[in-house]
Amino acid sequence: MKQAVLGFYGYFLIFLAGCLTAPLLVALIYRETGCAAAFLITIAVCAVPGAVFRKTSGLRFHDSRLRQRYGYMIASSAWLVASVIGALPYLITGSIPDAADAFFETCSGFSTTGSTILEEIESLPKSILFWRSLTQWIGGMGIMVLFAALLPDFGIKGQSIAGAETPGPVMTKVSSRFSGTARLMYTAYIILTIALTVLLIPGGMGLYDAVCHAMTCMATGGYSTYNDGVMHFNSYYIYWILTVFMFLAGTNFNLFFVALRGNLRKTLRDDEFRAYCIILLASIAMITASLMTAGRYTDFGKALTDAAFQAVTLMTTTGYASADFILWPAFAQMILVLLMFSGGCSSSTAGGIKVVRVIVFLRMIKHEIMRILHLNIIDDIKYNRRRMMPETLTYILAFLTAYIFTLTGATLLLSATGDGNLVTNFTAALTCISNVGPGLDLAGPVCNFHFYSDFSTILLSLLMIAGRLELFTFMVLFTKYFWRPDRV
Repeated sequence: MKQAVLGFYGYFLIFLAGCLTAPLLVALIYRETGCAAAFLITIAVCAVPGAVFRKTSGLRFHDSRLRQRYGYMIASSAWLVASVIGALPYLITGSIPDAADAFFETCSGFSTTGSTILEEIESLPKSILFWRSLTQWIGGMGIMVLFAALLPDFGIKGQSIAGAETPGPVMTKVSSRFSGTARLMYTAYIILTIALTVLLIPGGMGLYDAVCHAMTCMATGGYSTYNDGVMHFNSYYIYWILTVFMFLAGTNFNLFFVALRGNLRKTLRDDEFRAYCIILLASIAMITASLMTAGRYTDFGKALTDAAFQAVTLMTTTGYASADFILWPAFAQMILVLLMFSGGCSSSTAGGIKVVRVIVFLRMIKHEIMRILHLNIIDDIKYNRRRMMPETLTYILAFLTAYIFTLTGATLLLSATGDGNLVTNFTAALTCISNVGPGLDLAGPVCNFHFYSDFSTILLSLLMIAGRLELFTFMVLFTKYFWRPDRV
């Protein structure tokens, strides 16, 4: 068993080394020799032990020796390993000299949170900013899902390992093999990223900026190559193009294949997709009305654009900003906070609780109310016209409970350090566990997280990874039951 785990890490480290060749090429193109050396060193740190692990383990991917519980261990530890290694270019080049801050920036990248400790982004080398964007693109669909997509014979281990990091309660298979499902999802992911890159260029972005923003948009990450983010371009065209693609990125990717197979009606009747659309449309309407009635905006087109952009970017947990919504009315801010809780759809690149869980939770409340009023009623809780199994309902309730307790505990610990006020700490914890990016007050859209101490920075970093792994995959590592060798 140890050899199987060691072999997996051998392949995984080689995979990371391959990913690092992309920013290395960017460094060579822009003649950033110091950065090129940093990426070469990091590639060696990955490739050398990776080759040794692979050689000594003798693991073959048709072998199914890994137990189910090792999928959880590998998924969690792989994200931590990737975040530690991914921080090396920042440290070696001096772009982020503090180790805790570099770890935070990389965790924020791979988890697609988009929070940052950087105060001056535009002065960084282009290859470093490209790596920063690439970490979000890699993490968007999931590191393990991408790994499985690139390894056709990953088999059942690929499903158990990648399934441990899949966003949402269930990842629907659209192919008979998990590796086939992973490749199909990444095919859609790549096509949408390329399409967005092409569409951003006519809006005034150069090729470099278009590629970086397309990667972070489709990953619902939110990193930008400018200090003021996408506000730098001040373009309605760019705002609306990004809004459309953020909406697509927050949609269940499996629905794309259902629609392409000619079953558009089934896509439109999907409970989660319909709720996703209704929540967004209602939020945009209420925020627009709030901005206009409060006198914050006199131009309806501008109010609608900013309302739509901010509602979509926060519900999909992308985290871009077209305006400083800290200055908006409290009602509009509260809607945005609720959207941070909700998140996007399952099996998308979005974070948050996920719309499917919100739907089921509300239906459970309705079911209990009806049961109180009608003691003899027999009414199953359904999703997409199918009865939900009791164990699924229990899982959703447990997840929501764990989410609230984790959020509360993290806020308490942040407040104990004295680093920020209650609003700042609560929304910072919320934005990290939901992988959103900006919070409120000192952690707002035009601010950053540089003021936090090393303890708080590490805590928020781990919170981002835990949120990206749907909590339980990360929490299970801290139970004695998991480490008992006689358990599956």
